[in-house]
Amino acid sequence: MKTIFRIARMELQKMFYSPIAWLILLAFAVQSGITMASLIEGAIITRETGFGGLRDLTSALYRDRSSLFMNILGYLYLYIPLLSMGLLSTEFSSGSIKLLYSSPVSNKQIVFGKFVSMMAIALVFISLLFLAVILGFFTIDNFDFPSILTALLGMYLLMCTYAAIGLFMSSLTSYQMVAALGTFVTFFFLSRVGSMWQDIEFVRDITYWLSLNERAQTFIKGMICSEDLLYFILVSGLFIAFTIFRLKGVREKTPKYVSFTRYAGAFLVVALLGYVSTNPYLMKYYDATFTKSNTLAEHSQEVISKLNGKVTVTTYVNLFDKNYGLGAPVKQKSDMSRYDKYRRFYPNMKFKYKYYYAPPISKTDHRISKAFDFMYKGLTQEEIRDKLCKNRKVNPKKFKPGRDYLDEIDLESEENRFVCKITTEDGKSSYLRVFDDGKRYPEEPEITAAFKHLVDELPLAGFVTGHEERAMNSFADRGYARISVEKPFRGALINNGFGLTECELSEAVDQEIDILVIAGSKTAFSEKEMKNLDDYIGRGDNLVIAADLKRQEAMNPLVERFGVKFLPGQVAEHNKDFGKDLVTAEVSPQGESLNNQFAFIGRQRVWGGVITMPGTVAISYQEQDGVNYIPTLVSDAIKNGSEASDKENLKKDYSQKDMSGLSEEDQNNRKGSWNELQTTDFIDDTPIFNPEKGEIAGPLTTGLAVSRRTANKEQRVMILGDADCISNGGIIRGRTGIQAFNFGMGSGMFSWLAYDEVPVHTYRIPSIDNAISLETEDVPFIKALYKIVIPALLGLAFLLTWLRRKSR
Repeated sequence: MKTIFRIARMELQKMFYSPIAWLILLAFAVQSGITMASLIEGAIITRETGFGGLRDLTSALYRDRSSLFMNILGYLYLYIPLLSMGLLSTEFSSGSIKLLYSSPVSNKQIVFGKFVSMMAIALVFISLLFLAVILGFFTIDNFDFPSILTALLGMYLLMCTYAAIGLFMSSLTSYQMVAALGTFVTFFFLSRVGSMWQDIEFVRDITYWLSLNERAQTFIKGMICSEDLLYFILVSGLFIAFTIFRLKGVREKTPKYVSFTRYAGAFLVVALLGYVSTNPYLMKYYDATFTKSNTLAEHSQEVISKLNGKVTVTTYVNLFDKNYGLGAPVKQKSDMSRYDKYRRFYPNMKFKYKYYYAPPISKTDHRISKAFDFMYKGLTQEEIRDKLCKNRKVNPKKFKPGRDYLDEIDLESEENRFVCKITTEDGKSSYLRVFDDGKRYPEEPEITAAFKHLVDELPLAGFVTGHEERAMNSFADRGYARISVEKPFRGALINNGFGLTECELSEAVDQEIDILVIAGSKTAFSEKEMKNLDDYIGRGDNLVIAADLKRQEAMNPLVERFGVKFLPGQVAEHNKDFGKDLVTAEVSPQGESLNNQFAFIGRQRVWGGVITMPGTVAISYQEQDGVNYIPTLVSDAIKNGSEASDKENLKKDYSQKDMSGLSEEDQNNRKGSWNELQTTDFIDDTPIFNPEKGEIAGPLTTGLAVSRRTANKEQRVMILGDADCISNGGIIRGRTGIQAFNFGMGSGMFSWLAYDEVPVHTYRIPSIDNAISLETEDVPFIKALYKIVIPALLGLAFLLTWLRRKSR
């Protein structure tokens, strides 16, 4: 060891007596200093200007995609080759390698001595980064220091791996620039090798493991994973071994076949160890973040703990589908990595990929089929397959007609899209889909919901038909398909653990139905139907009753048993630039207590967050013993927005004037709602509040949560004055100047009715590093420190070292 450290010390002296190492460190310090100062300034500006609250500052400044460490990771590969290019190439070019060979120094001592010197230089780089970390440690409240130490460890291991590669390249040539270029080429190869030979299963695993991409990112995100840790150790060891073999070959004039055997043997050993390290049963991890953001949420862990036996995830990929690229052979390993969090807790998972071809179909956009037919007009499906396979350079024999999998899955019901079928040993199955949004891939809530379907009895929602209600399978504006069965929509109930069915009250309600939905019934129910409904309510299961305009008579008998009544007329509300039949209801403070989703929407009141309810009726109720009433959605009160005014005077203003006749300032300041009994034409007529006609001033209840204790559980009922608010059109329609949360309300409602079992909520510990003690006036000092002072100190150190060397 003494010899190794002596060689390392000599190498460091040689580096730091020349300007190259100092210039590289100076450039690194300036670059990282500029980035750090910019991030700090941005955080302070955000806080001072009020454009957004600060949260999770440790991650935002050091670990996120645009943070300090991720920025440095993007250019770190530029520095190490410039330092490592002369480690051995200068020994060959100057002839000093012969002196080393003639001295009592082994090849291993030479190589390890050189590598230890690079490890020391890597520590200097880390020290410069630590100067930026110190700033956060002393200025950010509850700084998440363990996650930062993990990130620094990842950066250090990456630099050591870069150094091992550069050391080997330096041993291959006597020209330093050639060694640097060879190092860059190797870096490029290791970043691309993960996409090579991905259609060969065993080779796919090896090449994917060899890929350098994102290895250090795992550490930067705050997690130590045994696979990534072993990667850096094994790859560094591989190139150190290659360097030793190279010196041995030069020193002993070894035959080529012997050299080849050594290199191949070392590579195979590392590849085998790397392949073994990817075994889920052997993988270990440690999440160093305070919020455990890299780990499954507790709810997900509970679900996974209930699995038993082998779980098979079979992915069906359609060559003709726009999502084909997500599961193409070259993407299989990256697609499987989405389950890594789950395999750490339950490694007994097997993955299969099956490829097929079938024309794309869509229940919501028929243009997709027409475009496909037009594009490939005159070609058979087999000819289309061959054409696409040729363009994508894949073997057409991989792809079967979609109908060949009918005994496994009904692909047409999945619109011939990319879909996963998760199956357990006992035959239970669930589906996992990709979605038509910016994220496309399913995330933890959807994946956990699919697993939960395998281990728990999840709620079945039954949508009542027979009286022209809103149909579960209708994709029209007034239908309910989007919130229930639209498979490409991430938020649909079918993608979040709910079972869905249709039923009629002419028959007894199925015992398996947990939530009954009656939305917009146009005609009255018969005595038999009412009895079946009473029987359902009597057993304590949950219910949604959503009214419609002019449907009060048909629907009041449904709610009167709870002491509730849909009022005649409709709610009118003053909303500037919109018709008065558009009601912008808010989640009430009492409604926020239902669950986290309602609480979130309620907090958006300050930003104008509302639930749009076009043509809603008001709800009244007479309290009954043992029944809990929570007015969840309420319309605007008749009041002045800027001054405390007499309510009676405001009533008078509403009754005597059309709001559109008021000045613009009065219109902006004044808002209100009432139960309109006279006007029915809200386009040509102007509704005016008239208390003398029995019209009631707002706020009015438009959504009411009712609960009561039955024999063995709490029965929950959600009553809405407007069936449109969660319809297809109600969810997707946007209005200028109105921030609507209709889907969130609908999702929160079904979550409440399901006792928050589904949709799955992956809540974690909230971050506590949300404040920074620096002020705006501190920014110039921070900029000067990191952009000028620290680089200047490095320059001074170089100057003193150079003068000392010159004096000797």
